[in-house]
Amino acid sequence: MTNFPFSKSLFWDTDISKVDVFRSKSHIIQRVLVRGGMQDIKKLMKLYSKEDIIEAVKKSRELDKLTHNFCSNYFHIPKEEMHAPSEFYQ
Repeated sequence: MTNFPFSKSLFWDTDISKVDVFRSKSHIIQRVLVRGGMQDIKKLMKLYSKEDIIEAVKKSRELDKLTHNFCSNYFHIPKEEMHAPSEFYQ
């Protein structure tokens, strides 16, 4: 893909020329939410539906505590519906 919309530094371990943004949406959503800046997050919101993002967030086992809390508040996802290590709730 020649017009990869996100910062290439977020995907340093990936050959972005072979990334299909729709087949890899869950991975991309998680990576951008955890490591991306505001510009990448805005692009994420334009490329994927709110439902796609929420689905990826609920299934993710990669979110750190800060991202977990942000997603819960921003997308109005009850924390109980998201995977999180028990230490997130202490």
